[in-house]
Amino acid sequence: GINAEYGKQWYQRRVRASTSGEKGNVVVCSSWNKWQIISLSDALQIIPPFFLAGFGTLGAGLLLDEVQHWKVFTTITELFVLVPALLGLKGNLAMTLASRLSTEAHRGISSPSTVVAGYLALDQAQALIVGIMASFIAVLTGLANGTNLSNILVLTATGVITASLVSIVLGGLMCVIVLVSSHYKFNPDNIATPIAASLGDSITLAILSLTSHTLFVIPDKDAQITLCSTIIVIFLAIIIPLLLFSWRNQYARPAVLQGWGPILLAMLISSGVGVIMSKVSEKFPTIIAFLPIINGIGGNLAAIQASRLSTHFNLTGETDFGELKTSLFLLLLMYPGHAVFLGVKQLVDPKRLGAAFYIAFFTTATAQVTILLGMAYLLIMVSPHIRNLDPDLYSIPLLTAMGRFS
Repeated sequence: GINAEYGKQWYQRRVRASTSGEKGNVVVCSSWNKWQIISLSDALQIIPPFFLAGFGTLGAGLLLDEVQHWKVFTTITELFVLVPALLGLKGNLAMTLASRLSTEAHRGISSPSTVVAGYLALDQAQALIVGIMASFIAVLTGLANGTNLSNILVLTATGVITASLVSIVLGGLMCVIVLVSSHYKFNPDNIATPIAASLGDSITLAILSLTSHTLFVIPDKDAQITLCSTIIVIFLAIIIPLLLFSWRNQYARPAVLQGWGPILLAMLISSGVGVIMSKVSEKFPTIIAFLPIINGIGGNLAAIQASRLSTHFNLTGETDFGELKTSLFLLLLMYPGHAVFLGVKQLVDPKRLGAAFYIAFFTTATAQVTILLGMAYLLIMVSPHIRNLDPDLYSIPLLTAMGRFS
């Protein structure tokens, strides 16, 4: 099993070392000066993945700006309803998986293959269920708009294929990152969630766009309907076996019981964002590329904070208010981050935007990140009072979904 006592002691040594310069079984950097907000070692672990995540989100924005003009998106406009829900998979599943694995790593993993297998199977089952439900909401929107059967099946098949492939790619990557980080004595809480964020948006949007286009351009409508129907049935059929496998895994079983409410609620919030996005794409196509940037960055910063707080809570049973300095650091990091991302965005794809846009952008971003960081603490604090829910399972999905809703 998991050597919980050893993991707790190791985590406490890490915290002492990172804040006091103590030599230990961790990578240690001395204090910057008496005015430091967080340790240099933590800053060096947070900043590079944060900017990597930001450029990934920027890439997703540029890609969305391009694919919104594809025929499949202009014909099946309900795909815009799918976009936020499936982009939310990185927060609902990949970043949540990273947070759970980070907690297990801090505790000390005695059987990595068993832990990884159980969580990956559950991650795939949850991804398929989220994909199907998000597709169902998009289909309802399509029916209201008079979408025909073949387009509805393309929409649904796109949802489940994208959800499955994203789960496989990001889930596998998270397992590798957490295991490697633990091996080299880095804190996976600082690294895994930002990297999931950096790749999640771009990978998800690329898979969704290519899948929908491939299915949409099939010339024979009967063949298109048959193929899409077969895909949907196959993915539906494997959900139960995946859940049973996860249930038999001692590490994943608690997540099988507790992890559904936050994921489904986050999916509903993201789908609501999708309905809004489908309207925005029609009326304000110029700003569509900026939505993933402001929505994603805030959620990424809050996810780092939530992952660190969740690990501390699971190992000590307490909310770590010493992390308030980390919150301040993350809030301040948002300003140069957005400045860089917006600057690169304008270099790559120039838009004529006035000062009022940038004032509104940074004002919104400040309010968004401040609220999300505060929510991270609130969610951890209430966890003992809500059926002892594991904050690893619900904090990140809700935070990233609220980040998109802003």
